[in-house]
Amino acid sequence: MTQIIAGTKTEFAIDPEILNLLPAQGSVELQHDAAGKVHHFHTHPVDEILMIISGRLNFIWDDGERVVGAGDTIFLPAGTRHQSEALEGGAIYVIATQPPARPMTFRENANTSGQ
Repeated sequence: MTQIIAGTKTEFAIDPEILNLLPAQGSVELQHDAAGKVHHFHTHPVDEILMIISGRLNFIWDDGERVVGAGDTIFLPAGTRHQSEALEGGAIYVIATQPPARPMTFRENANTSGQ
């Protein structure tokens, strides 16, 4: 059953760096990965920007591998094959994306699900 719960808080503080990631049309997602969580190799049809808020990730892409932590930003061009694993203590990060410029085909969608 749908419910609307009236709120008393009307102003929220959001770090300006996160607001800067918000595209003109699109979204940002706040992701929390527990330690050991793996997002196996996959791609996306759009560019992504990941900003690490806390914790650490082992981030792997076709051309390299790096442990990233709080304050690091990853620019991930569309189509880049990548994988991540949350390290001890987990990780919280923001993912910014824009809607694809063209509709995805069923095959493309099937290849990108699994994150």
